[in-house]
Amino acid sequence: MKSKLKPVALYYLPLLANICLIVYLTWQLSLVPYFQRQAEFQIFSVLYAIGGLVVGVSGINAFIYITANQKGSRRLFALSLVNTIIPTVLLLVMLHFR
Repeated sequence: MKSKLKPVALYYLPLLANICLIVYLTWQLSLVPYFQRQAEFQIFSVLYAIGGLVVGVSGINAFIYITANQKGSRRLFALSLVNTIIPTVLLLVMLHFR
């Protein structure tokens, strides 16, 4: 993979997926009536599957960063950790409001 595309694919694309999950969940919880919300949460389960892939990619990136003793950007390391945590927190929020 080219060096300029690597950070985009491994760090910023998962961040974009997490932002989409946050926007969707915020829309569901604030604008959609409760009875209609129950049926539309099925779409969130598909989006959460994408979030599972994000967790996998970001977790592997964070693990490789730590074990390789890289001198790279700590900002990207922190971003991979945040991308690992966000889908899990969103699932807990969804289960709380269901």
